[in-house]
Amino acid sequence: MPIVNLNTFDELGDLANRHEWLLLDFWAPWCAPCKVMNPVMEQFSELNQDTAVIKVDVDQKHDIAAKFGVRAIPTLVLLRRDQFMGQETGSKSLKDLASWIDGLKQKVSQLA
Repeated sequence: MPIVNLNTFDELGDLANRHEWLLLDFWAPWCAPCKVMNPVMEQFSELNQDTAVIKVDVDQKHDIAAKFGVRAIPTLVLLRRDQFMGQETGSKSLKDLASWIDGLKQKVSQLA
């Protein structure tokens, strides 16, 4: 599934209606750790078709970043539909990213 660039908060609702899992990547063009995360996010998106990867440029969409309480970048937020599941700050390897997300998904399956 291709990575989506989020333009409006309403688009997030549309995406949540079409995808169970949403991974928001809050970033900025000038952020070096964010640049390091770009290939990781691309790989993750290719390997995890069940999770929509959504990039949010905090310089352009500061209102959306504020709604999620983003104070540092890169920040990753995992949603299940419109439900907040977890948030992490800082760059991650593909293995660490997948492990974090898998852990959150397992918690949900255990609660069901």
